[in-house]
Amino acid sequence: MTRIAGIIAEYDPFHAGHAYHIAETKRMTGADGVICVMSGPFMQRGEPAFLDKYARAEAAVRGGADLVLELPPRFAAASAEGFARGAAGLLAACGCVTDLSFGAETDDLELLRKTADALSEDTLADDAKNFMKEGKSYAAALSAALEARDPAMAAVIASPNNMLAVEYLKALKTADGAAGIRPLAVKRIGADYHDETYRPEGADGGPAGFPSASSIRKAVLEGRYCGGQDYSLAADPEMMAAPLAAKLRTLAYTGADLTAYEDVSADLAARIMAAAPFTGSFGELCDRVVTRTFTLARVKRAFVHILLEIRKGDVRKPPAYLKILGLREGSPAVRAFAEKARLPRITKEADDGAGLAEDSRFAQDLYHQMVFAAHGKVLPDDYRRSPFILRR
Repeated sequence: MTRIAGIIAEYDPFHAGHAYHIAETKRMTGADGVICVMSGPFMQRGEPAFLDKYARAEAAVRGGADLVLELPPRFAAASAEGFARGAAGLLAACGCVTDLSFGAETDDLELLRKTADALSEDTLADDAKNFMKEGKSYAAALSAALEARDPAMAAVIASPNNMLAVEYLKALKTADGAAGIRPLAVKRIGADYHDETYRPEGADGGPAGFPSASSIRKAVLEGRYCGGQDYSLAADPEMMAAPLAAKLRTLAYTGADLTAYEDVSADLAARIMAAAPFTGSFGELCDRVVTRTFTLARVKRAFVHILLEIRKGDVRKPPAYLKILGLREGSPAVRAFAEKARLPRITKEADDGAGLAEDSRFAQDLYHQMVFAAHGKVLPDDYRRSPFILRR
C-alpha cells in the first residue's frame, strides 16, 4: 500500500527547519510522498502572508514536498481549533493520506493525546469559563484549568506548536474521514516559534541553528536578511491598515452588526467600533482594541474575518474543494491523489466553473491589491495562474 504523509503548514516563509521536518517525516514513516496543506494569502496569526502563496508552494516542493494544496481562508485565519479541523478535513479528502506529521516541542504522543482528550471535556470548558470570570484571557483560563488537573498538560499548551499538535489530534477524531490517519509528532529543533532573534541557518553547526519564520520576517523587514528566496514583494502587516479603515468606516456607516463575523463577540465588537473610524497604523488600531481578555492574535484574526467576510459558522463548514498550488511531477503522492481525491480538484481559477473557490479568489484579490499599494507591482492574476510543477 502506498503510504502518504500529510503536513499542515504556513511556510511563511519556507526555511531549512521546514525542509528538515519534511525529510524527517519521510524517514520516520517510510512514506512514498508528502502532501502539504498550506495557508494561502492570510495567516492564522491574523496577518497577510509574508510571501505570495505560489512562491511559498514552489519553495515547499523544491524543499521536499510532493504536492501542496491551499487551505481555504476561513480555516487559515481561524483559531487553532478551526485551523486544525479544516486542514485535517482537507487531508482526509485527498483519499490517500495515511499519516499526519506535525512539529511539536515534545514528541511524547501519549502526553499530547492526554491533553487533547482533556481539552475535549465539557467539565474543562466549564472550569475555564470560571477562570475567565476572574479576568483571565481564554488561553490563560484554559491553562489554569489544565494546571488544576495535571501541570504537565498545562506546560504542553504553553507552546503554540504544542497547542496546534493537540488540536490536530482532536481534529483527527472530528474531521470527516480523518479517523484512520495516524499521527506523528516530530520534535522541533532550532529557534522557538516566537523567537525573533535571527541566526543564520545552521549557525550552531547544524539543525540547532534553524531560525524561526518570525525571525526571518523581522530580519527581512529590517533589511538584515537576503536568503535564498525573493523578498522584494514581502508583505508587512501594516498593509492591512488602509483596507481595514475603509471597511470599518463602511460598517459603521451602515450600522452593521460585527458580531455576525467569526471570532467577534459583543464586547469585542463594541471595542472595535469604539476605535473606528481610525486614521493611523494597523498596530495602533490593534493597541486600542487589545485587552487582557482580547489578545493581539484574537483581535488580528477578527480583523481578517471582517475584511474577508468570514461569518460565524463558516469555519464549521467542511472543505468543498482541493486547490493545487504546486506539485512534483511523477510523484507517487500525486498519482495517489489523482486517483483517490474525494473533492473537486482546482488547478486554476478559470477551471472553477461552479465557483467553489470564490473565497480563495476574493482573499487573493485583496492580497494582490495590498501588495500593489505597497510595492507598485501587480502579481500574476490568480484566475489564470497555474500551479508550480517541478519537472523530472
